[in-house]
Amino acid sequence: MPDNDHDQNQMIIGEAAVHLAMNNADITVGSLIRELAEMADVEENPERCVQIRGAKRWLRRFESLPGNRDELRWITASGRGSAH
Repeated sequence: MPDNDHDQNQMIIGEAAVHLAMNNADITVGSLIRELAEMADVEENPERCVQIRGAKRWLRRFESLPGNRDELRWITASGRGSAH
């Protein structure tokens, strides 16, 4: 995946994560996918809908990995200045 797509996915997933956090919801792969679906439902810009669907596809790769939270590490580490 080109870096631009990867960066765009992270930005969109970050938006979903912030919304979940502001509502005191758990941030999991499943909750992020549901939040992205809600974002897509209300989005009027077709290009952004495509971007949101791309982020959902990227996240779905991690749904079947029970107990693996590495995919969410960038979300929790980015705000703390730590990479672990």
